[in-house]
Amino acid sequence: MEKKKTINQEEYIALIRTPEVDMVLKDFLKTYKRYPVIAITWPAWIGKSTITKELAKYLWAKIYTELPATNPFLKTIDATNYKVNDITLWLNNQNYFLATDVSQITKAFIEANQKPIVFDFALSQTLIFADIKLKWHYLKTFKSMYEAQFDSLPKPDIVIEVQADSNIIIDRLAKRWKYIDEWVIKITELINSYYKNGLVDENYQDTKVLKFDNNKYEPEKSNILARVLKLLDEAA
Repeated sequence: MEKKKTINQEEYIALIRTPEVDMVLKDFLKTYKRYPVIAITWPAWIGKSTITKELAKYLWAKIYTELPATNPFLKTIDATNYKVNDITLWLNNQNYFLATDVSQITKAFIEANQKPIVFDFALSQTLIFADIKLKWHYLKTFKSMYEAQFDSLPKPDIVIEVQADSNIIIDRLAKRWKYIDEWVIKITELINSYYKNGLVDENYQDTKVLKFDNNKYEPEKSNILARVLKLLDEAA
């Protein structure tokens, strides 16, 4: 079997398609001795997956995601369309996401010595349903655990917050689902309000946070990629 060739950092940079990205990567490597780590976060259903995949493909980056498929508590919650109010169930669910997210972030920063990393989540997302569903000492306990983990972890170099108005998100949901009831509208607006009220900015005060307006969703992947690259270039 032919041995796979290992590409060093200079060879990797030479394969990136634009001089602007070449310059940014070289400068970053020289300063930090590793590749950049980018996290993409979003309210819901507004093009995050497309942006993550296209940016990672462009940068030859590895994608790290949350692991909902492995979460045993989420299956029960999904079956109730997120309407279940069992506090213990929600606490276990949020603890599971917190633990797996921390594991993914830790592993990713080790791998950032070899290649760029793109997350399709930010750790702050775990606070949303905790705040919505947990009460009393349950919420206090979870937030204490979150803060301890968040403070001890390395932070992304850039967080891209994908934004859209709630009515736009609901319209896109309606195209995917056959039925949108009042509860779906309410929970979508509630989740979106956490982002509108500064959830990301509050948690990533020492990180460059870029706002990506995706109200005018462009299904052509190249258009989305071009807009994200422009945003990164302007912030460099």
